[in-house]
Amino acid sequence: MPFDTALPVARLSPLAEALAENGITPVPPALLAAHKRAQVQKFGPNFWYRHQGLLLLGLLLPFVGMAATSGLAQGLKDVSPSLPAAVSFAWLCLLPLLFASGLLRLRAGSHWEERWMPAGALDRLAVPEPIAEVARSLQKQVPGSALILGELVQERAVLDPYLLLVRGGERVCLGIWDGNTIVARAAQRRP
Repeated sequence: MPFDTALPVARLSPLAEALAENGITPVPPALLAAHKRAQVQKFGPNFWYRHQGLLLLGLLLPFVGMAATSGLAQGLKDVSPSLPAAVSFAWLCLLPLLFASGLLRLRAGSHWEERWMPAGALDRLAVPEPIAEVARSLQKQVPGSALILGELVQERAVLDPYLLLVRGGERVCLGIWDGNTIVARAAQRRP
């Protein structure tokens, strides 16, 4: 009899069905989370950004040195008449040299940003082809799904992106890469 069962048939979500049908194992969520933590730590703020009070003292040092030199100018003239001017000039040059050397460069911390993106933008955004191919295929098979590009942003630089396929509350990571290097990607069994 066609309707003799009262038990509902368990059905996987469309996203899980598409993954199983294509033999795709996504990047484990724990791996993505560990990668995100490690990258935020690796690209964290530098010493001078974390200790801006010391930076202020470092910037004031040449001015304190110039003031001390001017206070000692009379005694320094006994050694050489041009010595006070030369020492003052050296203090003046110290600050631009510190900035030019990059020693006092501030680097803020990084943070992750996620944004929706169309499948047609994968090539323009330099998503590696193996990851983009799986993303396009799955998005066609799963109605109502969308792609999310996650990027580690530090100041204006974008580092270590990853690609997610989402549908409803489900999120699967399809790949993580750094430039041309694929860090992790969804594994696909070939028939």
